[in-house]
Amino acid sequence: MKRTLVVVGAVLLVAAAAFGQANGKLQLHFIDVGQGDAEVLISPHGEVVLFDDGVRDHCGKPLAYLAKIGVTKVDVHIASHYHDDHIGCAQEVLTAFPLQGEAYDRGGSYTTTSYTKYVDAVGSHRATATTSTVITLDQEWPDPVTISIVALNGNGVATTNENDLSVVAVVRYGHFRAELGGDLSGFDTGSYADIETSVAPLVGRIDVYKVHHHSSRYSTNDAWLATTAPRIGIVSVGDGNSYGYPTPDCLARLHARGVRTYWTEAGAGVAPDAAFDEVAGSTVVEVAKDAAEYTVTIAGGAVDTYPTWERPATPTPTPTPTETPVPASTGRARRHLGAEPSPTPTPTPTPAPAAPPGL
Repeated sequence: MKRTLVVVGAVLLVAAAAFGQANGKLQLHFIDVGQGDAEVLISPHGEVVLFDDGVRDHCGKPLAYLAKIGVTKVDVHIASHYHDDHIGCAQEVLTAFPLQGEAYDRGGSYTTTSYTKYVDAVGSHRATATTSTVITLDQEWPDPVTISIVALNGNGVATTNENDLSVVAVVRYGHFRAELGGDLSGFDTGSYADIETSVAPLVGRIDVYKVHHHSSRYSTNDAWLATTAPRIGIVSVGDGNSYGYPTPDCLARLHARGVRTYWTEAGAGVAPDAAFDEVAGSTVVEVAKDAAEYTVTIAGGAVDTYPTWERPATPTPTPTPTETPVPASTGRARRHLGAEPSPTPTPTPTPAPAAPPGL
């Protein structure tokens, strides 16, 4: 089985390179870049949006991944905030994959080399995001993808912490919703402010949550989870990091809400709980037009399927029985590419009722 997964995964990667990045579905790739963030959205018809771009001095990972999946250019860039682990590869990535449209960020300035290189890399494409910013992809098609900026710069909360100032984006495609909010905080401390509680109603219920701040203990508060109710969370984290990510505090809150999590690396914090967590490497979420479910494909080829919270008016057909159900709290069904369908058990005949006495 292990060999089958590797072979099938390799075939899929070759196919992606051969046919280009578009495959008729919305794709969200959560790239393993180590201790940092980089996510790429590919619309059903091939438009590319890059959310952050990786860690300074470790740009080989995002460059190699984007090339592997057939990306040749970036249509839109969205910088969540100005830390080195989020915009540290802007110059390298946008040199290899030229920027065609806007580069949205929170506005303002920052005093780091990475920030200066980012500004140089995006040049005249730079645009300040606002809460009225809506990016529409595949506009000429009947199935557009929208990315709405719902909050930034602390959402009206007084703070100077760069993490708290993160741009919050909500992706919508048919019945599917995902949120990417950089390193947003959810607790008032000496250095952080609770931004999540006020932002949650602006986001609403989501299917996929890019876990804020790499699962810091000060992210992902209970109010956030109660309002957004994500089915899965993606933890972008690096092995050997010095922060103790992923943290037990954040994961405990996610687990209590039944959220299944996928980690880009094992990190340097708590060990994964097999009931909820998986060290998955680069993780790909895909959803077809008007679908009532979406898939999560992890490194190695295993595929998990989840229902969307929002349901279509006409139910979709029941998937073929190549899936193994897991606890109802996650709504997940797993299948392995290339696996044989399980035989359908023969029903046990129901015995005829006994005749009443005296007849």
